Amino acid sequence: MQFRKPELIPLLFMICAVTLLSALGVWQLQRLQWKNGEIEKIEAAQEMPALGTLPENLGGLEYRRVSLTGTYLNDKAMHMVGHPQDAGAGFYIVTPFELEDDGRVILVNRGFSPVGKESKPEGLQTLVGIIRPTRQKRYFSPDNQVDKNLWFYEDVGAMSQASGVTLTPLVVEAVGTVEKDVYPTPHDGKVSLRNDHMNYAITWFSLAAIGVVMFGFYQRKV
Repeated sequence: MQFRKPELIPLLFMICAVTLLSALGVWQLQRLQWKNGEIEKIEAAQEMPALGTLPENLGGLEYRRVSLTGTYLNDKAMHMVGHPQDAGAGFYIVTPFELEDDGRVILVNRGFSPVGKESKPEGLQTLVGIIRPTRQKRYFSPDNQVDKNLWFYEDVGAMSQASGVTLTPLVVEAVGTVEKDVYPTPHDGKVSLRNDHMNYAITWFSLAAIGVVMFGFYQRKV
């Protein structure tokens, strides 16, 4: 099989395209390695005993299980916008929780509730849940509407100011058993991260290979 001498512009275009596609494939492999590491850390954290009290240093506690005693500040609950549930329109109820042992106040995502149907537990409560990172503002996320008590991400500083309580920068997702017509619906305790990076890497490398083959056919002498 014989090939023509490639023209400069198509050759440069092909080199740039293959380089870009290959770089995207390598990047996805790097992301895959990072994601596997995160999954291993989550699994290791969840295998550790539940924390009955929080240490002074809160670093590295993500995805640890907890069993904490304290009081919900129900009058300062915040409405977090999230994926709607089968129960209809509503919010995730994020309520400040004052710890009995040291008085610190953390945020607890109690789960999803239709508007106005959430329970408001009074008195001393035992919180069973999982510590997770705060949700950060994404590029296309709307701004929090503090005056309407609508929150799209967890800005602990703004939440402290809105609630009038000094909040510790830590969020716990409450875990429990789902009961019919009892809200908020607690989380199931499962932590999963999407891990499609290998599929993406294969796609980018395949496109690069297809581009080389097509360019070869284009340059073939008839």
